[in-house]
Amino acid sequence: MEDYLRQYGLLLFLGAAAVVVPTSVLMLSAMAGKLGIRPTRPNPIKLDPFECGMETIGEPRWERFNVRYYRYALLFVLFDVEVVFLFPWATRLNALGWAAFGAVGFFLLLMVAGWAYEWRRGGMDWDESGVQHQFAAETSDEREAVAA
Repeated sequence: MEDYLRQYGLLLFLGAAAVVVPTSVLMLSAMAGKLGIRPTRPNPIKLDPFECGMETIGEPRWERFNVRYYRYALLFVLFDVEVVFLFPWATRLNALGWAAFGAVGFFLLLMVAGWAYEWRRGGMDWDESGVQHQFAAETSDEREAVAA
């Protein structure tokens, strides 16, 4: 029982350190700014919104962004989580046996099926001009059919 509580004590200690260390660094930085220890020389170039090496076009404000960014992030998380599940299996491959091998094979089959579905659907293509042209061609064909 004592070992069980010691493990939770270690977890509590690490959680407290994860909160205390960043908080103290931020507080030290704020105090250094208030006391004049940290230099502050604001100018318009430093205060300009800047992202990804490109200057901001137009007025900086909250705008809707292209859904492709979200889709790529979601696909990255999906395939990154796959590695989290495969690493423990790969480290204990000899001890787990054929049942675990079959379970991981089924898991990989599902992941490859999802990847193939996204590829076929065009989710892996950044340039969607081909999809847009195909849609434009379909709508023009429909317009001609309705006009005739």
